[in-house]
Amino acid sequence: MKRILMLVSAAVLMGASPAPSPAPSPDPGAIAAVTQYVRAVSRGDFSAAYDLLTVSQQRYFLNAKNFASNAQAAGYTIRRYAVAGTRSHGSIVEVVVRQDVSFLDITSRRKVNGTVREPYFALRENGAWRVKQLYQPWKSYAPNASGSAAGVEVVVDRVEFYDERVRVDCTIRNLGTTPVQVLPLGKTTLDDGSGAKIPAMNEMTFPLNDLGFYEGLRLYPGRQAAGYINFAVSGKKDETQAFTLTVGPAIHDAAEQTFTIMVGPFSLPKL
Repeated sequence: MKRILMLVSAAVLMGASPAPSPAPSPDPGAIAAVTQYVRAVSRGDFSAAYDLLTVSQQRYFLNAKNFASNAQAAGYTIRRYAVAGTRSHGSIVEVVVRQDVSFLDITSRRKVNGTVREPYFALRENGAWRVKQLYQPWKSYAPNASGSAAGVEVVVDRVEFYDERVRVDCTIRNLGTTPVQVLPLGKTTLDDGSGAKIPAMNEMTFPLNDLGFYEGLRLYPGRQAAGYINFAVSGKKDETQAFTLTVGPAIHDAAEQTFTIMVGPFSLPKL
């Protein structure tokens, strides 16, 4: 019996596949490039961070001022950071950085602290490692513009520009004495100063569209809700523009007529 077991074991070992080779360690230069980039952002040296971006990323932001506006509009700062993991994807190195951060919470309008694990990607270009981040606006503003109608106030907290859309982060407050229903994606429009009223994107596509705003809000007196609205645009306009946001429809309980709330025009200057 013992001999049979030995023969079976030998046969299994002979037929077994060799252990896979360990994945090669990422190039230390890639990790150093990401670390240098995060260090520059944490110090508020956005010009130095911009210089470390890939050529395609630099073209996306157009200039260092646009790049810096994203962190500045959100009041986003990195207080501490450390590399938490690395992984090679062919010629691309992913570096995950654990960051203790602070940012402006638009609901409370206060600085809050948090911890995030942010992925950065290092690519080799012209003999040097360059850095790329995903899903960033190419520029942002914090206009803090507001408008009200029938006891309902809308505050435009941030405006973020992407290649083919503009995202407006806003807070809707019921300052009146009766509950109100608001459908922020129903008939909301954005006038970009050209006279054209761009309709809000209203597809069931999440997280591209805000779920709460898509479903609609019921706000009791003294209550508020924060969310975002996207508007499709055809291309980049890196120039001063005056925007007007019209949010609606809204209707008070027992009322017969809907109304809209207009914010603006508010100016977003060329950076």
